Amino acid sequence: MKNETNQPKSTRLKGFYTALLISLAMIGAACAYAYQATTKNLEENLNSLQNDLTAETKGPSMEMKPVTEPPTEPESHEAYEAAADVKKQVPSETSEAAEEETTAEETEIAEETFDHVLVMPLEGEIQAEFSDGELVKSVTTGTWQTHNGADIAAEEGTAVRAADNGTVSEVSKDPLWGICVTIDHGNGIKSRYCGLSAALSVKEGDAVESGQTIGSVGNTADIEIKQESHLHFEVQKNDIYVDPIAYVNSQ
Repeated sequence: MKNETNQPKSTRLKGFYTALLISLAMIGAACAYAYQATTKNLEENLNSLQNDLTAETKGPSMEMKPVTEPPTEPESHEAYEAAADVKKQVPSETSEAAEEETTAEETEIAEETFDHVLVMPLEGEIQAEFSDGELVKSVTTGTWQTHNGADIAAEEGTAVRAADNGTVSEVSKDPLWGICVTIDHGNGIKSRYCGLSAALSVKEGDAVESGQTIGSVGNTADIEIKQESHLHFEVQKNDIYVDPIAYVNSQ
């Protein structure tokens, strides 16, 4: 028997490489087989999963349908018109109350307008106009002073009328303006009639109507005694003198 140690070195290397190649080939074959088996198993699992999903998809439909309100029975055109007529014929209590209140106010305003007629105390020429705070020279005193009213020329004894509805708030004998009657017309309006005769037709507290005779023209206003016979007529609004002629003609 030959001793292997005595074989040439090249022969030993050749055998070694041959064995190595055979081992690598076997390993490669094993890997290829394992890869194919794994791939086949994976494909089977995927197919099974796909079949399951397909079966679930073919199950009961889960589609959401819009929720709609139950249909109501349509009203006829005649029924709608009948309801509208009933609603018009039966107004609410609030509407009735408001309508009655409005009607009452309109009636009151109409009555007030009908009775509220401004008139001139008498007819005559304007001797001296309202000075509106300006100083004018007095014929009697010769001094410069304001003239807070209007002087209306008239013969002594001419009837003097109330310019508006009101209440006689004062009857006085002024040392300068003579016998005077003041009437309160409300809303801050007062009228004053000066230089009257002693024969008056009213007294303090009397209610008077527009155009009612309250007295007559006299000659009692010493501050204007040198003027021709006349009535001195004044109007105050909230205690401020205003043009009495313009006030009466403002209606």
